[in-house]
Amino acid sequence: MRPTARTKLAGLTTALVLAGAGMAATAGPATAQPAPLAPLSGAFHPIINSGNGKCLQPEGGSAGEATIVQATCNGSITQQWLFLNRSGSTYHIINQFSGLCMYMNGPVAAGSPISQVRCTSVSNEDWSSVAPPAVSVRVMSQAGHRNTNLCIAVPDGQPTEGLPVEILDCTSGDDAQNWVIGLF
Repeated sequence: MRPTARTKLAGLTTALVLAGAGMAATAGPATAQPAPLAPLSGAFHPIINSGNGKCLQPEGGSAGEATIVQATCNGSITQQWLFLNRSGSTYHIINQFSGLCMYMNGPVAAGSPISQVRCTSVSNEDWSSVAPPAVSVRVMSQAGHRNTNLCIAVPDGQPTEGLPVEILDCTSGDDAQNWVIGLF
């Protein structure tokens, strides 16, 4: 069977996650325990809101399909994301812990939630931005393989712990839509 773009992307995602997983074991006196997962230096980065300083992560630190929420930055791998270049300034944003892609989960319209799902080649997983490290950027949906002028945003810039982020009309100078990538 010939590999498709989907299977190649899934294989690359798995390889990247496993490479950063620190699969070595730490020997203890009685049993061997898996080493804690550690971020790949220079590849996975936190995505931090410029307005409230909260980081993006899957709800509850989930490794499965879940809503993307803001949470107090803690350096965990659930808050680490890889910007995988698809072409030009278009990226898949992959969570290090889950290996899943950030996805606009709804119609191409303001108010649609953001989730993490299995990575495929669907355009709702495409985002444009400046690759990390960057000082402060907006992250725009490329659903339908076009600039949508819809950006990942914190609703009303609220600092509420666990608040789901969503897609809103991009507005310049709005800290609720500005993200610091790679500095923690």
